[in-house]
Amino acid sequence: MKKCLKVVSAIVIAVGLMMAVPMVLLAAEIIGARVAPEGMVLPFTLKRLGLDVIEANTPQLFTTYLISLFVTLSAAVYLVANRQMEKLERIISWAVFAVALCVLLPTTRVILVENAKALMEKEQNRNTFMGIQMDDVSKAYLSKNGWTLVKHENCYDTYVRKGEHYSGNPEVGYLDAWNPNGQQIYQAEKRQPVEPGVYRIVCAARAEGAGVYIYATTTSKKYGVKLVEVPHYGNTEGEIWENALDGSAEKDANMGNGFGWSKVVVTIKVDENDTLVYGVTSDSKFTGKPFRSQWFSAADFEVERVASE
Repeated sequence: MKKCLKVVSAIVIAVGLMMAVPMVLLAAEIIGARVAPEGMVLPFTLKRLGLDVIEANTPQLFTTYLISLFVTLSAAVYLVANRQMEKLERIISWAVFAVALCVLLPTTRVILVENAKALMEKEQNRNTFMGIQMDDVSKAYLSKNGWTLVKHENCYDTYVRKGEHYSGNPEVGYLDAWNPNGQQIYQAEKRQPVEPGVYRIVCAARAEGAGVYIYATTTSKKYGVKLVEVPHYGNTEGEIWENALDGSAEKDANMGNGFGWSKVVVTIKVDENDTLVYGVTSDSKFTGKPFRSQWFSAADFEVERVASE
């Protein structure tokens, strides 16, 4: 019986130590964040642990945690170190330990829940653009190039791709949407303040089927929406490939077969106090045209002023 009690005691102590170590480390981080000199680098900051929000909004939670942890550990050490105690002293010690533990455990649970929640939100935000979950390549491309996602439905979470740019460079990105049933509704656009005049928007684009358009308009819609359909060569040849010089990167792309890209040009007039708007879309409600393409791509948009009026 005594051997069984010793084994159980050893297990309890081991489990207690396993739980205590990370709790003590967290306590050290909290204390460090509060008392460390400005500029001092800590091994694990509260921000990195996703706990900076708690410290900013409910610091009393951490204070309760620190006090209850200290009292719990102190009472546990006292009970282990002083086995020859009077009955009343032992009862008081166990009572202090139990009360502190009852405060510590739910406090720790709240901290762990908030920690998991904060880290999840941080991870989601890291891969989010305009509230949409996407990979790092898509997020970097869209934000860097100033694109706004107007529509993004049934796109299989693909907004930007690499690997089939008309230049043959596998590291160059481009707007891209794909759905095997042609159900994707994708519209990306830019708004650009410009001087009054006539502007030409030039880009490279390709499509598997009909219904993809490069468009240009203005915020006032005074001159309507100008639409030019993207030629649909699929993922070989294309007008850029056809017009490229022999030996050029464009001619040699895709082992000399091209990737289906063509040059698309849209022209629009912009009056004073108006803003140029342009982009690519597969939204049949926007274009008024049927959409029948499994995928399409667009890249390298340029704005050229061709006339002052």
